[in-house]
Amino acid sequence: MNEKYPVIEINTDAIANNSRVVCHALAKHGVKTAGVIKFSDGAKEICQAYLDGGCSQLASSRVVHLKDIKGWFPGVPTLLLRIPMICEADEVVEYADYSLNSEAEVIKALSDSCVKLNKDHKVVLMLDIGDRREGVVTFDDLTALASYAESLPRITVAGVGTNYGCQSGVLPDDENLEMVAEGSRRVEKTVGHKLEIVSACSSSSFIRISQGKTYPAEISHARVGGYIANPYNMRINRCVDIPEMREDTVCLKAMVVESKEKPGVAAGHIGKNWKGETLTFGESGPTVRTIVAVGSQDIADAMNLVPMADGVKVIGGSSDHVVLDTTASSHKFVPGDIIEFRLRYGAMLCAFSTRHITKKYIHD
Repeated sequence: MNEKYPVIEINTDAIANNSRVVCHALAKHGVKTAGVIKFSDGAKEICQAYLDGGCSQLASSRVVHLKDIKGWFPGVPTLLLRIPMICEADEVVEYADYSLNSEAEVIKALSDSCVKLNKDHKVVLMLDIGDRREGVVTFDDLTALASYAESLPRITVAGVGTNYGCQSGVLPDDENLEMVAEGSRRVEKTVGHKLEIVSACSSSSFIRISQGKTYPAEISHARVGGYIANPYNMRINRCVDIPEMREDTVCLKAMVVESKEKPGVAAGHIGKNWKGETLTFGESGPTVRTIVAVGSQDIADAMNLVPMADGVKVIGGSSDHVVLDTTASSHKFVPGDIIEFRLRYGAMLCAFSTRHITKKYIHD
């Protein structure tokens, strides 16, 4: 056996298909798509699949990813998703064509870097419509920030944006979408030119799209990553099921290192486990516990793994192990067997970012 485990298999044809489906669906609403590649640690193969599917920009929260993109695809516009740190202002101006912003001091630092590097930079001003992550809260604060940013050397206010579903789970609705539209109208009046970007669509927007609902005419831009790369996660978490989307995008394969029948409950004095949790145990007979060699250092939380085989369920895990109950499985697992898993978004994010999981790109 030459393959090194654990391994994630990434089907770039499936991801390109999903990119096409997403871009086409959003284009019907007059919306262009920025493909968010941050989950992949900036993998070139993922970037290519997104572009093959029709994404007009590539976006990430890490400047180092955008630096790589500029080397691989110099003509593709890049967007920095996380508000820039002042200490990285030079790199932001060098490698990001656009950045999301909400603080005057940060935009001033970007302007200073623009002057120093003899470059221009476009900012998208964020409006917090209720999710309580980044963004100003009032229209007055938004227009004041726009006026200030537009006055700075080599900075252009290119747009207005908002965030949905990440911090508090707030989803797009008629009222908060109209807030973004109104914010964009006020900013256009303040800066005296039409905005290039009004960004109020994301993976969570497909809840609305799947229900046949529309968007205000002002909305023109989406930032989508999770739904393209992992539609399984959207179907399970948010009940979005678009038949054309392929769920065979990413698969984790982990090797069994132990499989034994054991009592179903722990023995001895029960204290806190490695995560600081105190577990309780009900009545249970013997179970077959199967351990695979992957853990929280690789996938954050064992409960973010979804076994693909019938009769296998996740019990829990630690930093280096995932413990499965395979009592109901028709297969008797032994060391060296491989068990396959779908990944929820958090596990996928970590799996791409660790050197301890092999990445294998496959095609249909």
